[in-house]
Amino acid sequence: MGKAYAMVRHELTLDDIIAIRSRSDVRLTTSPFGITPGQYERNPPIYVAQCGRMTWKKHPENMPPAVRAGLAKAQKISKACAGIKGTVLYNGKLYPAKCIAQKKAAGKLTE
Repeated sequence: MGKAYAMVRHELTLDDIIAIRSRSDVRLTTSPFGITPGQYERNPPIYVAQCGRMTWKKHPENMPPAVRAGLAKAQKISKACAGIKGTVLYNGKLYPAKCIAQKKAAGKLTE
């Protein structure tokens, strides 16, 4: 898993966001998973996360078969967990409830 670093919202311009979104090795998120309730803010910073280069980004026809199969499995689990909302505490940290439900459905959590 890559590293994420926080950026203050007012430091990002629309041009910055467009440039980041066009890259295949980074993604944007407003909240990293696994924050404690004390770390949660109503207006969290935007996180720019480094991830593996996806040469097929915006070109799904170039997606490797194993990635395509994994994505199909993830989409099926996500649809099965549709409608689950809110947050839950898991091991003392705050997570989206749907995230935990999906991990349980995938057999990645036993609890």
